[in-house]
Amino acid sequence: MLIEEVISYINQQKVNLIFKYKMEKTVYFRAFEEEDIDAIYKWKNDDELNKLTVGLNRKICRDDVAKWVRSRMPHNPYEVYWAICANDGTKKIIGYAQLTEIHFINSSANFSGIVIGDKNYQNGFAWLETYLFIMEYAFERLGLNRLYGSSIIGHKDSNNISKLLFWTREGTLRQAIFKNGRFYDVAISSILKTEFFDHKLKGHYELKSILKRLRNLKKDNN
Repeated sequence: MLIEEVISYINQQKVNLIFKYKMEKTVYFRAFEEEDIDAIYKWKNDDELNKLTVGLNRKICRDDVAKWVRSRMPHNPYEVYWAICANDGTKKIIGYAQLTEIHFINSSANFSGIVIGDKNYQNGFAWLETYLFIMEYAFERLGLNRLYGSSIIGHKDSNNISKLLFWTREGTLRQAIFKNGRFYDVAISSILKTEFFDHKLKGHYELKSILKRLRNLKKDNN
């Protein structure tokens, strides 16, 4: 689970992790490129990776993945897709994220997906950085008022990171998703612009503060 992996990773480091983090992020974000197709094709067909996602878990051919990626390369004012890339010498894609249903009248958007497909980057930091990036993009760049998302309640990583970053659980869609031979409840969560800026002003999105809450969250889950 994300909490245990992040804390274990921190405890194994022999450098000042917080200083290192402030100097250089783990990931960076860019638009999709043609070279991303093979990696995304692999991840979309990874049963374990898609086991607890809200979307359907079905096999998809490379041609369909290629069409999906290419259709999301051009600018679209109502949805944005990013390749999540390693901020190191490789610059390789390690996952992707998406902000959809951008509504400028209602001033809201759906943080509708994040996939960290490269197993070497599934220690939690890429997840955290992506969530923070999406929130900053939605509230600071687009000036939206509300960001929302959904997750299967059994997906502990998604549920924990929502708590960690002060999202509010708005409700539950009962038995809304069928996969793995059973129905799952889906949690609907959101965060408002005023809440985001209030927590940011208080330093709650700085790594030191996040790590402290991670340890507390682990205690609460035990």
